[in-house]
Amino acid sequence: MAFLGILVVAISGAAVWYWRLKMMREAGSEIIDSVERMRGVYKRGKLRKQAAAAPLASIADPAIAAVAFFFCLAKEKPIHLDAARDVVRNRMKGIIRPGDMEEVLVFGEWASKNVTSPEDPIRRFRDLWLKALDMQERQQLIGIAEDVAAAGGERTKEQEHALQTLRRTLMN
Repeated sequence: MAFLGILVVAISGAAVWYWRLKMMREAGSEIIDSVERMRGVYKRGKLRKQAAAAPLASIADPAIAAVAFFFCLAKEKPIHLDAARDVVRNRMKGIIRPGDMEEVLVFGEWASKNVTSPEDPIRRFRDLWLKALDMQERQQLIGIAEDVAAAGGERTKEQEHALQTLRRTLMN
């Protein structure tokens, strides 16, 4: 009878340890799954940022870069986007060829759709503008940006902050 008791205790002990090891393996699997999910979320976020910046990354002409920036600035007041578009069209007449104007405006508006802050294009195009524009052209760019921000009424805080960043970037 003692042998049977030892056998039952040994089998019970083995079952308990088997169950504990199984639980530890499942907990480890859940931890690994959680880490992989977090890693996937991080990679998707990184890819989204790259995809959002891709249209801006393809711009190499300072005039087109300026138009894209103007639309980013105008997006801060979406109700007055049409007025801002007219300001951009009128002020860029002597800079962009008349035959290309509509195409540049459409591209600039499309490129600015995924931009979250009007300061992003300033950082992205800073070197392009500093190399390609002289001081008078930089002042003209700032003047057009101020007119775009003023289209439809008072400037928003975001627009004012973006204009200050633009002035600091181009005038220093």
